Amino acid sequence: MGNTRLPLEGLIDSHFHLLEMRKRGLDPETVLRTLAQQGFAGGLDVGISADDVQERLGLLAPWPNIRIAAGIGPWGAQGEDSIENTVTRFAATTQSHGVDCIGEIGLDNYWHYGTPARQHELFVLQLQLAEEWELPIAIHTRDADSAMVRIIQERDFPHGGILHCFSSSWEVANAALDKGLYISFAGPITYRKNEGLRHMLGAVPEDRLLLETDSPYLAPEPYRGHLNTPAHMATIYAEAARIRGVSTENLAESILRNFNALFPIRDRRAPLEV
Repeated sequence: MGNTRLPLEGLIDSHFHLLEMRKRGLDPETVLRTLAQQGFAGGLDVGISADDVQERLGLLAPWPNIRIAAGIGPWGAQGEDSIENTVTRFAATTQSHGVDCIGEIGLDNYWHYGTPARQHELFVLQLQLAEEWELPIAIHTRDADSAMVRIIQERDFPHGGILHCFSSSWEVANAALDKGLYISFAGPITYRKNEGLRHMLGAVPEDRLLLETDSPYLAPEPYRGHLNTPAHMATIYAEAARIRGVSTENLAESILRNFNALFPIRDRRAPLEV
């Protein structure tokens, strides 16, 4: 049969949401089997709810090449409950599960979840939790550049992290890079009007770059408007490789190295093959 490459051979998806795919009619187990058949190297499944970790661990038990992130995003700032109590409950229900990452967490002034003060408190308390648990973080930021830069500049990130689905300014990118964080780009790099985003992808250092789908959201061209899955990573890698002037294979190797560096092997997880 020769040395024909599988469609997703060696490709990492650094941020996707299996349970959100299921809400939209996709069967996660079928998605995972299809990915494996196509050579998918692995990635990071990210929760949306504060209490979905155990369910996702069961779903992903047969797939040790997929890491698990848990956290409360800025949408968790809605309501009147104490933010401190919310994070305490999250920590109590999550700590025993041995997650690989705290996320996604961050700030979002586009949807105005809760208040800026409640979002800030929720974000910072989980940053502290990640440092206590010695875990990397996955950061969500939208229309909150100034506040995000201040928080990044005020802290150290000894266990690293990702600015996921990057769409912010160079000021945010530079602050993150100065602190050793990774920057991950998603399907919008393929959208016609995003030349500025493509320029930033081309300028991120090779050892700080990751790629993702953020599926089921933000499908790349030519699938825009349809449900997204990690199966579309090949399209995102091809465009990122074109932008950076490298082969898809070389780009995949460097991103796999970056992912493994951020998520070192844990006892319950298998190594990802380079």
